[in-house]
Amino acid sequence: MWGIICIFVFTILLAFPGFYIITRKVFPKKSKRFASLLSAVTTALFIMLMGAMLLGTTL
Repeated sequence: MWGIICIFVFTILLAFPGFYIITRKVFPKKSKRFASLLSAVTTALFIMLMGAMLLGTTL
């Protein structure tokens, strides 16, 4: 169980800054708040997708 939690935490720590950098490059005229909000939403969707795949493989 701790292994799964560590994978999710590690993914969040890597995905959020990565999505933030990509968002700032794709939308350079938008605000930093927009970039962080979009990065948070994208990271949450990514984590939910990983959780759904994990749940699907364990059932």
